[in-house]
Amino acid sequence: MLIQDELNYDPSSLESEHQQLHSKLHVEQKNAYDIIMNAVNNKKGGVFFLYGYGGTGKTFVWKTSSAAIRSKGEVVINVPSSGIAVLLLSGGRTAHSRFHIPINLNENLFCFITLVNDVAALLNKASLIIWDQAPMMHRYCFEVVDRTFKDIILPKNNDKPFGGKTIVFGGDFRQILPVIQRGNRSDIVQTSLHSSRLWCECRVLCLTVNTRLHFGCPNNDFKETKSFTGWILKIGEGNIGGPNDGEVQVEFPEDVIVPSTGDHIHSVVSCIYSSF
Repeated sequence: MLIQDELNYDPSSLESEHQQLHSKLHVEQKNAYDIIMNAVNNKKGGVFFLYGYGGTGKTFVWKTSSAAIRSKGEVVINVPSSGIAVLLLSGGRTAHSRFHIPINLNENLFCFITLVNDVAALLNKASLIIWDQAPMMHRYCFEVVDRTFKDIILPKNNDKPFGGKTIVFGGDFRQILPVIQRGNRSDIVQTSLHSSRLWCECRVLCLTVNTRLHFGCPNNDFKETKSFTGWILKIGEGNIGGPNDGEVQVEFPEDVIVPSTGDHIHSVVSCIYSSF
C-alpha cells in the first residue's frame, strides 16, 4: 500500500506539469536539475546538497524533479525536516515519520525498519529521495538513516553512502541549525550535517539567484525589498557590525520595526494583517 500511495499520480498530467516547470528553470536551477536527474536515470546513486538562501528556488527544483520522475511511474520520497515544510512538497512526510528515526539518538542506532518491512520495500523502490531543510537536523539522524539503508537496500552495497540510493539534501546553513539544549556555539556546530562523516560524500550544488525577488516582487517595492534581503544575508553571513566572533550588536533599520508602546502582540498582528 505504501508503494501504491506513492504511485497514485496521473502520469499525463505530471508530464505536462513537468514540461511547464522545466521551461521556467533558470541556468543555476537547470544545472542542479540536470545533475540530479543524470544520477537518477543512470541509477548510479549519489549524495547531493542543494544549497541556497530563501527565495533561490530550491522547492521549485524539488517540484520539477519530482514531476519528471513520477511521470515515468517511478517513486520519489519527499521528507522535509519540519511539519510545516511538508505542506510545500507533494506526498511529503517528515523524515522521522517516513524513516522511523529514533527520538533519542546516538551514533550506533538504526531506524526502526527491518528488511521485510513495508517501508523497506518502499525505499528499495524509490528512485530519488529529497530531504529538505536538512541543516536543522542532528547529524546522527543522517548517520542512522545511512546505516539503516546499507542494511535494507538490495543488493547490499556498504561501500556507497545510503546503500547507493540517490539522495538530495537541501537547505541554508544561515537559518536554523540543530537545537541543542543548553548547548554552546561549538556544540551546535559539532551536531550539524557539515560535521558529519557523510558531508565529504555530498556534492554541493549552489543557487544564488533570488527568483522570489526578481519574479515575485512588484516593481515599486523592488529596490526596498532588495535592500532588505541584502541586509538579512549580511546578518546570516556574519558580515554586519564589523569583525566579530559570532556576537555583535546589530542596529535594525527603522522601516522594519513595528512601533509599539502597549500590547506588542496586538501591534504585530495589526501591522501584518492590517486588511483583516
